[in-house]
Amino acid sequence: MQTYQKARLARDIRYDGKFFVAVKTTKIYCRPICPAPSPKEKNVLYFDRAIQAQDAGFRPCRRCRPESAPQSAAWLGTQAVFNRAMNKIHAGELNHQAMADFCEPLGISERYLRKLFQQHIGTSPRQYANHVRLMFAKQLLHQTRLNITDIAFSAGFNSIRRFNDAFKKTIHLTPSDIRNYQPCEHSAIQLRVYYQADYNWKLMQQFLKQREISSFESVKQNSYERTFLYQSPDDLAENISGIFKASHKPIAKAFDIQIEISNIRYLMPVLNNIKRILDINTNTQVVENHLKSDPKLSPLLQKGLRLPATWDTYEAGIKAILGQQVSVKAAYTHTAHLIEHLGAEYNKQYKTFPTPEAVVDADVSFLKMPNARRETLKHFSQWYIQNSGQNLASILDIKGIGPWTLEYIKLRSGIDTDAFPENDLGIIKAMKKYQITDTEQWKPWRSYATLQLWNSL
Repeated sequence: MQTYQKARLARDIRYDGKFFVAVKTTKIYCRPICPAPSPKEKNVLYFDRAIQAQDAGFRPCRRCRPESAPQSAAWLGTQAVFNRAMNKIHAGELNHQAMADFCEPLGISERYLRKLFQQHIGTSPRQYANHVRLMFAKQLLHQTRLNITDIAFSAGFNSIRRFNDAFKKTIHLTPSDIRNYQPCEHSAIQLRVYYQADYNWKLMQQFLKQREISSFESVKQNSYERTFLYQSPDDLAENISGIFKASHKPIAKAFDIQIEISNIRYLMPVLNNIKRILDINTNTQVVENHLKSDPKLSPLLQKGLRLPATWDTYEAGIKAILGQQVSVKAAYTHTAHLIEHLGAEYNKQYKTFPTPEAVVDADVSFLKMPNARRETLKHFSQWYIQNSGQNLASILDIKGIGPWTLEYIKLRSGIDTDAFPENDLGIIKAMKKYQITDTEQWKPWRSYATLQLWNSL
């Protein structure tokens, strides 16, 4: 607790999101960087997570806005199933599902899921999901001019009455109280999201720029913009379209995100996807401290390296197949042709990435590659339609897809921190150059080790 005390008094930004400060006299909890006058130590309680302060009866500070703190993930890498459950909750998947349906794709029972949540964060999955959507709604109330009805539905509430009741019960304020206290600054959907530790935007920007496809994305010195399609889990026939622009704000340790979306109800999962694309939630210090234990890898490590992810596993899969046995430049030339021929018009400047249905139904002879690879594209697209992207390992049954493609998809889609395409030519070259033989010690962060090795060449 002495460390927390020192960090609170110093308003140390390195600890933002790692713990929260609750003040017994005001019944308010804050981030350690809160600009309000520091309370006396005897009046302070410390909590590792915001939901613990909330469950103890404290309400979030309206000045430092705890809902905007970077997501602390101390458990990350220790429990793969728990990580998947957390990601699904932050994407809003538990808001409209029975617990049994939520647990089914995780391959665990409801009882075991509740046990994991009690073990890692001391609350139930339902309570945590309610906390997540309330904090998301609070962020929208502070930072956007969306009307309260749109905010309620964006955060996963089925009615305004339930939205208001949840706010009063948990935060002890009404949504209108929060909005009246802090006027909105932006007319568009514009949100600021924070990250922990270092963020090497230069390396991220270089990676994205090298692979930029101008028909659906734009990589600038300090920003990344692209279109997207999000498939509604409620209606698989509905594709929600949109565009986002993420602008890096290094002094604030944050990104400003501007979003256009065709259906506001899906703003929560879309924002969660954007965070995954930019790898915002990872604490790179935790990753680097682990990888430094390998004396051969340690000298190669670049601080703040993040995993640049695609929109989903389908996009990652298409790019992986188009990149088989060709250079990066050739792979992205193929991808550009695919988008140009099969992508849907979004506006005068951009298209969206092709849907699996578009690829299955199309004549793809315009792609200058072996016919067997074009067939693999179609078979993978058909697999994705039939499986909704679940059980990814089963793509190994598709002719033309091997272990390299599977590992590359896991890495580039950002769904696995431990993906390792060991047969990748760049990896083989780097490991030989630096005389690396043992990669098991890098677990569960081999995805980051892979990117470090690529950058070392």
